[in-house]
Amino acid sequence: MAIGWFICPYKRRLSERNPTRYCAMDDFTLVLRAEGGDWSETEVLGDAALVKVRASETTLAIIAGTAGFHRLLNKVLLSESLSDLTALQLNFVNTRLLALGYSQAEIDAASGGDWRTKMLKDLFQMIAKRRLKPRYDADNDLIVLDGPEQPVRPLKDVDEAVT
Repeated sequence: MAIGWFICPYKRRLSERNPTRYCAMDDFTLVLRAEGGDWSETEVLGDAALVKVRASETTLAIIAGTAGFHRLLNKVLLSESLSDLTALQLNFVNTRLLALGYSQAEIDAASGGDWRTKMLKDLFQMIAKRRLKPRYDADNDLIVLDGPEQPVRPLKDVDEAVT
């Protein structure tokens, strides 16, 4: 079994009263469990989740090829250095962080100007820095993420839940 870290979206689930959201990785739960895999997540900005997945390489590739799912680098351990990131990978990281809703100033402050001087843990702590409280807008039939900042599940808990 292999490990992969992903950014994936939340999806809308209709309930009896109001629609709710769920982490889209849940769509792969049956496949993952059938092969002895698992996943764990923390919600982040941008109606997304940072997810750690244990699965076969084949299943990780299928997940990575799913629209809206982004495999984050090819690293597993939070203690791994980012010193070997290429310019393309650095651009990918920056683009993903901006897409989640972080400002360039926040990214620069967290990275010290260069993610290659940091560890994977530093990058993931930036990703899992905050999230916004969702609410259902019945007039427009939308789930909107414009509420106050909410606690984020600690990165350590996500990491330890899937080994």
